[in-house]
Amino acid sequence: MRSRIEKVAVLGSGIMGSGIAAQLANAGVPCLMLDMVPPELTPEDQKAGLKLEDKRFRNKFALKGLEAIKKGRPALLYSPKSLQLIAVGNFEDDFHRLAECDWVIEVVVERLDIKQKVFERVEKIVSPGTIVSSNTSGLAIHGMVEGRPESFKKNFLVTHFFNPVRYM
Repeated sequence: MRSRIEKVAVLGSGIMGSGIAAQLANAGVPCLMLDMVPPELTPEDQKAGLKLEDKRFRNKFALKGLEAIKKGRPALLYSPKSLQLIAVGNFEDDFHRLAECDWVIEVVVERLDIKQKVFERVEKIVSPGTIVSSNTSGLAIHGMVEGRPESFKKNFLVTHFFNPVRYM
């Protein structure tokens, strides 16, 4: 297991994911915040001239989370300068970047089947000893790691942050 956390990935950029990413930045820890690629262009996307392959479209959900960090009330960041520590991306184009991280925090929807699929993907990317955690509030650990090898399970835990993360 690693003795120092240098970079963290947050998988999900909703209220909790963006709050966790902001708090990591507050602590001076670089963070990669990823989310899904939107399923289709909206009329607003089309009016903005976006295409399916545009990064602004593909990272739309993560960028929305970043915007929520900027506008959060109460403030999510100690200093606006901390925002530079948060990079955004998406699960399709940037998942390989989990290999750069010492800790991966899953913050997706509270559905066991979805979390299990995410952890299956995470396991294939992360380095041995990488900490993987879930922000779940109600799902059992044994269900989330079902089918994962012992090497994954020994570095898995639940890190339940409360909202708003900065003020928990």
